Amino acid sequence: MIRHLIEMYEEGAITGYQVMVDCLHMLDANEPDLVLSHLPDEILEEMLEYAQRYDSRRPRSASPLPPTVDQVKSAELWIQNHRLNASKPVNL
Repeated sequence: MIRHLIEMYEEGAITGYQVMVDCLHMLDANEPDLVLSHLPDEILEEMLEYAQRYDSRRPRSASPLPPTVDQVKSAELWIQNHRLNASKPVNL
């Protein structure tokens, strides 16, 4: 399903925002890697921006149901840790 969303995004059939929201809905807050590890950096960046402005009292989503607080917070932490690990220098 994630691969299909990414293909549709790359073909211009859906927006990055739609991919991001759909993936947040699929996300298991206890295992975010299962979804997030497949996403391109630009989608992860959009997701992080969304998480930082997320307010569960005022959802800003085109879908009828916004992602849960657990899903959004889990994604935010995963992306921040992923970036941190990617930026660590390699010790030789």
